[in-house]
Amino acid sequence: MSSALHISIIDEEMGLCQDLRQWLETEGHRVACVPGHRMAVQELSAQPVDLLILGIARFTERGITLYRRIRANRKLNQIPLIVVSEDSSLEHELLDVFDFQLRPLQRERVISCLKRIQDNATSPGFEQIPTGLLDNVKAFLLDHSALHFSQRNQRMLERGLQRRMLALQTPDPADYFQYLQDSQQNADELNKLLHFLTVGETCFFRYRTHREAFAKRVLPTLIEKNRGKQSLRIWSAGCSTGEEPYSLAILLLEHFPELMGWQLQILATDVNKRSLRQAREGIYNQRSVRMVEQSLLERYFEKDGALLKVKPQVRGMVHFDYLNLMADRFPDQQNHTDQVDLLLCRNVLIYFQLDNIRRIVHQFSNCLAEHGFLFLGHSETMQNVSERFTRIHDHGAFFYQLKSRKAVQAKKKPVATVNTGPATQQPKVLPVMPAMAETAPLSLKPDPQPLPVPTSPGAQPSRDLDGLYRAAMNAFDHEQFGEADGLYDQILSFDPQHAASLVGKGLIRANQGDYQQARRFCARAIAQDDLLADAYLLRGLILDMEGELERAVVEYQKVLWLDASFIMGHYLLAKACSRMNKKDQAQRSLRNTLRCLEKSADQSMIPFSGGLTRGVFIDIVHHDLK
Repeated sequence: MSSALHISIIDEEMGLCQDLRQWLETEGHRVACVPGHRMAVQELSAQPVDLLILGIARFTERGITLYRRIRANRKLNQIPLIVVSEDSSLEHELLDVFDFQLRPLQRERVISCLKRIQDNATSPGFEQIPTGLLDNVKAFLLDHSALHFSQRNQRMLERGLQRRMLALQTPDPADYFQYLQDSQQNADELNKLLHFLTVGETCFFRYRTHREAFAKRVLPTLIEKNRGKQSLRIWSAGCSTGEEPYSLAILLLEHFPELMGWQLQILATDVNKRSLRQAREGIYNQRSVRMVEQSLLERYFEKDGALLKVKPQVRGMVHFDYLNLMADRFPDQQNHTDQVDLLLCRNVLIYFQLDNIRRIVHQFSNCLAEHGFLFLGHSETMQNVSERFTRIHDHGAFFYQLKSRKAVQAKKKPVATVNTGPATQQPKVLPVMPAMAETAPLSLKPDPQPLPVPTSPGAQPSRDLDGLYRAAMNAFDHEQFGEADGLYDQILSFDPQHAASLVGKGLIRANQGDYQQARRFCARAIAQDDLLADAYLLRGLILDMEGELERAVVEYQKVLWLDASFIMGHYLLAKACSRMNKKDQAQRSLRNTLRCLEKSADQSMIPFSGGLTRGVFIDIVHHDLK
C-alpha cells in the first residue's frame, strides 16, 4: 500500500470533517465524509478504508450507538478508529479505540497516529507474547501500578495486552511494550491498559456469610454504637460496577428502617472509570441479579428493556468516586475516607504484593472510626499483614475489627469481641479458609438447600450415602453448616460407623469453638477407621487453634504419611511451622502444597479449604512463598 491512506470521517454535526478534510487531502490522503445520521455500516465496510475517525459532539446515545455499530462489524472492527469528542470522560469508556482526542485537535498527535498506521501496514499478523517479555511487563506494572500478576491472573494480563495492541494496530509485542514505557509522554497508555486489568466479575449479594454477618452482627452493633450521633459511614473500596454498595444500600433499606433521618453515607470507589460510569447508571443484566430474591427485585429494581435498573431511592444512597489505593491520599476529609464505620475491600488486595498490602491496610486502620470493621475477600488474609485488627468469626463469616487505639499503642493483645463495652473472650475458630459462597438469596435466615426427599408418601430418605456425603461436603465448603450437619446426621442414621461423616460433624463443632465435642467425634472416627487422613487433620486443627503447635505438627505429619497428596495437610503444616519460626520447613511444605495443586484438576474445589478453587489456592500459596 502507498503512503496515502483512505480515511473515512463519520461526524454527527459535520464540523469535524470541515476541520480535517482539506488538511488531510493536502497531506496526500483520500478523505470521505459520512454524516452520522446517514452512516450505512455495510456500505462503509465495502469501501477501501485504512482509518476511521468518529466525531461525537457530546455524550449522547446516538454517538455511542455509532461507535457500537462500527465495532459490531467484523471488517470495520479491524480498522484503526480515532474518536474525537467534547466529553473527556469518554476516553476511559472507549478503551478499544486507536486514539482518543478532545477538541481542539492536536495535529501533531494526528500525524503521529497516521505514521503508526502507515508503518504497521506491511507488518505481519499479531505475534504471541514471549515469556521473557511478559515477565518484563509484569515487572513494569509492579513498579508503576503495584499490581502483581501471578500464574492465576496471567491470562487477564495477556488479554489486556492483546486488546490494547489490537486497538493500536501494533502487532509486535516488543513495540507495544516500548510504547507502554513511553506512555507518560503521549496518550497515557498505562492508564488505559490498567482498565482492562482491574475488571472483576461480581453480582448482587455475592457472599452469603458476609451478608448474614452484616445484617445480624455488624450493622446492629454499629447502629447501637452510633445512636447518639445518628450517623453511619460505609466505604466500598474497589466497588467495580457497583453491585456491592447497592447491595448494602438495599440491606439497610430492607432491615434497618430506624436509620431514617440518620446521616447515612455509602462511599464507593474504584480506579476503573468505565466501571464507575456503569455503576452510576445502575443498569444490570440478569446474571448480576441472579442471587436477588424476587420480592427484592420488585421493590428495588425497575425494568429497562431486557435489563434491570436500580431505583433512584437506592442509587441516591451511594456516592461513586475515583480513588487509587496506591496513588491517592486516604484517610482524607476531602474524599470522605475518614471516620469510616464499615470498610469493604474484597478481592482487591490479591493484585498487590505484601509490602503494598501492609501499607494499604495500615492506611485503612487510620480511616476507620474506633472499633470499626474491615471485610476482605474470602481468599485474603490479615496474617503477617497487620496487628491492628482482631479477627472475628460470626455467622460463618471471617472479618476484622479495629482494636482500640490505646490497646495498639500499649501493644496489648485484645480479646476477640465486636462489643464496645466490657470485653469478653470469644472461642477461637479453625483456620480453614472460608468459602466463596454464591448461592443463597438475601435472607436473615439462609435458605437451606433441599435434602434428598422421598419420592412417595411414607418412603424412607435416600440411602445413597456417597451422594449424601458429596452433598454434605459441598454444603460444608460453602459455609452452609446447618445443612451439612443435617446431611451428616442423615448418613449416620443409616451407618453410625461412617467415619468421614463423624469427621465432618467434628469440623463443624470445632468451627463453633466446641472443641470437647469435636474431639469426641474425632475419636469415634479414628476408632472406626484409624487410617482415615481426614480424622488426623481434624485433630491437628483442634490442637493448632489451642496453641499446641508441636502436637499439631505431629498430627499433620500423620495426615501426609497416610496421604502424601493431601493438599490441606501440606498447607496447614506449612502454616504451623511458620508460626513456630521454622521457615525452611514452612517453605518446603508450601512448595509441596504447590506441587499437589498443580497436579489437581484445573478448576476443582480443594477439600477442606472452605470452597477455594485450585486457581485461587495456587495464588495464595505463591503469595505465602514470597
